[in-house]
Amino acid sequence: MSSEHATEQVPLAKIQEGDTIQDPESGQWFTVTRTADGTTSVTQKHSDGDTMVIEGYRVYYGDERQGEQVDSRCIIDSRSTKGLVTRQVRE
Repeated sequence: MSSEHATEQVPLAKIQEGDTIQDPESGQWFTVTRTADGTTSVTQKHSDGDTMVIEGYRVYYGDERQGEQVDSRCIIDSRSTKGLVTRQVRE
């Protein structure tokens, strides 16, 4: 990404298909090409017993790009990525 683009910090939940974001692990920029929602079961421990809870999550798919060549596939999972991500501001 060239330095002429403005960026902003946003929660991952606000990312949509078509957004260009920075992969927090690799630092590469990529455009989100699709998303997929899913659920997972989580056991919560309580003093009066365990409770099974269903939690939702979203996976973001895209192609990392360096210049114009596709470098590799990029996947960001909301279960492992917490906090804010950097998104390129749309003009």
